[in-house]
Amino acid sequence: MAEWHDVVTSRTQTERDAQARSEPAQRDHERRMVAEHYENDPEIFSLVLDSRLTYSTGIFERADDSLEVAQDRKMRRIARLLDIQPGERVFDAGCGWGSVMLDLAEHTGGRFQGVTLSARQREVLLARARDKGVADRVEVDLMHIDDAQLAPESLDAVVFSGSIVHMHDRAGVYGRVARALKPGGRLLVSDCCFPRVPRGNTESAATHYIFVTALGYCRLLSLSEELGVIEGAGLDVLHTQDLTSSYALTLERWIDNVRTHRAQIEARAPGFARVLQAYMTVARLSFAKRTALEYLVLAAKGRARIGEIPDAALGARS
Repeated sequence: MAEWHDVVTSRTQTERDAQARSEPAQRDHERRMVAEHYENDPEIFSLVLDSRLTYSTGIFERADDSLEVAQDRKMRRIARLLDIQPGERVFDAGCGWGSVMLDLAEHTGGRFQGVTLSARQREVLLARARDKGVADRVEVDLMHIDDAQLAPESLDAVVFSGSIVHMHDRAGVYGRVARALKPGGRLLVSDCCFPRVPRGNTESAATHYIFVTALGYCRLLSLSEELGVIEGAGLDVLHTQDLTSSYALTLERWIDNVRTHRAQIEARAPGFARVLQAYMTVARLSFAKRTALEYLVLAAKGRARIGEIPDAALGARS
């Protein structure tokens, strides 16, 4: 029987370099290279992102929706799909500044554990948790997901929002969280994919700029490959939603904010505004042309209790 890596296409030199490393060496590479982007002054990201510091796509229903409206809609969609009940345990893998964790903590009685590679993200997240009065139900560790202690059948939900692309060993990651999920536990992933049949040059200098220069390390599978690895971990896929057009609009808003606040960004990190605008511009064009895609995926470990999926979301291209 073919292993998952035998049927996943290697599309970039970055990915082939990762495959040539040992597993410990690749984890160290991710710890070092991915963290660098997020260790920049948090104030910079507050000038670019929404008030929650959400560094993943919103959900736009209208082209003139504000960034705040689109990101609030995304949070409400996540909350409905996961349907977190009081006392349930949620693990956020690559939790960033806490946009998903803190929103769910404010609106549910769940308990939340996150991991991040960035010390500055952890510091900001914990301060925000205290400000929101949810610090007693939120904990964050500075570590790679592979180092997290996840007891078997200890979690009710796991979230990857804008983070799975930084993790090379998809089978290992999904396998670990699948074992940690209780029967009926839910997995939510919101992230980027390549089309199964390439529509652009994945070996281009622009792709390398995003994957390496700007973000440290990224690996994009196709949706069918990503779902195949999730299923290979023993989980059932319940729902997918195409958010490609929404990500193009999200990036458009971020680029506008970089332009508006360029002087303030440059004062805090000379040259970083150029990095942000360059990688976001290439990414926006990729999603607009659908040479890259964005999906929201919900899966579960056996029979799951999930919130209502609006009819408008089924098969919709947002």
